[in-house]
Amino acid sequence: MNNEQLHRKKDSARIVWDSKPRRAPNPKDIEFQTAEVVIPNPEAAGQLPVSFQDKLLGEEELDKQKMNRLIWGDNLLAMQALLNQGYEGKINLIYIDPPFDSKADYSHKIKLGETEFTKEPSVIERLAYKDTWVGGTDSYLDMLYPRLQLMKRLLAPNGSIYVHLDWHVGHYVKVMMDEIFGKDNFVNEIVWNYVSGGISNQFFARKHDNVYFYAKDIEHHIFNVQKERDEEKIAKINKSKIFSDEKGEYTWYIRPDTNPKVPLGVKSYLDKFMQDVWDIPIVNPQAYERLDYDTQKPLALLERILKASSNENDLVADFFSGSGTTLAVAEKLNRRWIGCELGKVGIQVARGRLVEQKSKLFLIENIGNYQREMIYLGGARIYEMQKIILKLYGAEPMANRKDLGVRKTEDGALELVYCGYPDRAVAAHKVEDLAIEAATLDGAGYKRLVILAWDYEYNYDELLQTRIKAAGKDLKTEIISRQIPPDIYEYLKQAKSEEDIERLSDKVKFLEKPYLKLLKPKVDDNSVTIGIEKYVLYDFPLGNGKKADEDREALLHLVKDNFAILIDYWAVDWDYDGLTFKSQWQDLRGLGRKTKVVTTEKEHSYPSTVLGTGEKTGKHTIAVRVVDIFGNDATATIDIKA
Repeated sequence: MNNEQLHRKKDSARIVWDSKPRRAPNPKDIEFQTAEVVIPNPEAAGQLPVSFQDKLLGEEELDKQKMNRLIWGDNLLAMQALLNQGYEGKINLIYIDPPFDSKADYSHKIKLGETEFTKEPSVIERLAYKDTWVGGTDSYLDMLYPRLQLMKRLLAPNGSIYVHLDWHVGHYVKVMMDEIFGKDNFVNEIVWNYVSGGISNQFFARKHDNVYFYAKDIEHHIFNVQKERDEEKIAKINKSKIFSDEKGEYTWYIRPDTNPKVPLGVKSYLDKFMQDVWDIPIVNPQAYERLDYDTQKPLALLERILKASSNENDLVADFFSGSGTTLAVAEKLNRRWIGCELGKVGIQVARGRLVEQKSKLFLIENIGNYQREMIYLGGARIYEMQKIILKLYGAEPMANRKDLGVRKTEDGALELVYCGYPDRAVAAHKVEDLAIEAATLDGAGYKRLVILAWDYEYNYDELLQTRIKAAGKDLKTEIISRQIPPDIYEYLKQAKSEEDIERLSDKVKFLEKPYLKLLKPKVDDNSVTIGIEKYVLYDFPLGNGKKADEDREALLHLVKDNFAILIDYWAVDWDYDGLTFKSQWQDLRGLGRKTKVVTTEKEHSYPSTVLGTGEKTGKHTIAVRVVDIFGNDATATIDIKA
């Protein structure tokens, strides 16, 4: 044996593909913006951090590391931000169920009464999935590799990770995990056997998924031995004679799931150590836990994982949280949790099920400056982005104004178009100023002003109407408020030339902002009744084609008689501080078999005096947030005295 053979590296096998990232991603200084503080259990309102109770006595701001967090956005950015904010080595258990089928359809079925509609996936979901599979297995590994590297850094020294896959890419990812986590830290390959329906005359029916279980450190990882019933022993006992206890009396133990008659005194005898093949049924469409979310995993599967590899008060994370099964189980088992999901439907479903099970207070967060971050990652600058967005809308940018353009309408008229900034909500007073300017701009002025905004301030619609009414005849400009799709950066990356912009302009939809109007509040002593008078959605994302057109007509007919069927969730903050929306009461449409039409009114009683002062509570600002079945949201506020 020569020297070269003696010094050759041991266990050097790696998975290699042409586009494999050469550098691990680093932490990033990205903020999370709190969109909502959800308080599913009103009786728990007294447990709010003081910073949410009008910031009495100048207490410190909320420590988000002590909170359960549901994050909307790209999990790569979310994990980089978490690392930067002190989460390195803090997460005890990570479970992920990343997409693993290139033919998956991210459309979502919505049932209203007896009519079923298909919501097309948002552009952000379509493009994210396209990026994942555009180069086949290579681009899938490009997506997953840096994310697994970040997860390793987030894991605590006693932490574990479970990665849920199937036959499509599981074998590639197993080798990748050997490289990232270390071959010696491999614990188990778990086979989830979900035998159900379907046969094939070309191959053995595929009826299992694979879950790869790795430890951060094989010597120190949490593992609580799990046991399960030994069905073979139970079968033998049930065929044998009746057992008696020490006193000669017969005591029967009835198992609620299969109901075999088993003597109480032999329960421990019937247990066996859990093996790595798990027979757990998929979520049956008729089951109570069914949420009509295509990739939903059964609660029993996650319960088994969380019980084995975490303890009470440990921190559990799921960075592909989907319908929120991991979060729901973590809540039930008294674990802290972080969930991250790119699709808005997933966020809605997860929020709904956590509210229904009366979970502890949690945050819903967006990645701060998300659009700005994406634009910079694409190599663009804000002013360049505004110019391209104006062109995608069909407007010609002004030479001396980066945020304004002029568009010629089909009837030959000219309209002024304003493009907002990606990290600023457009305010009503800004629009009023623009409308006044539009009346005389370029000499002849413009009779119509179109606003293209990433986001709008709270109560934008009513504030704008109040300003227009106050201006009277002095404000003659028609104002149309539209929304820039949050995934516009994907189009920006493709818009490299005038030809590209012209080609893409037909694909980008700038939808008119949903309209929310509240009822005039009824105030009686220390109580108030508020409600929704009107909610208008100007377009439905149902796709194209004859079926979509028929669905659109059917939905318009349903909405005509009852706008409330559009509402998935609405919540109230009874004392809005102007900064953070506290969801102190919620009504939701429900999930799966539990759907209903939401109520549109709610009464609330205020305490007669401020705690500890004896003074009347006085003025309150009430904020209302509405989220519709397609993921759009609208907000409004009212001031009352009670």
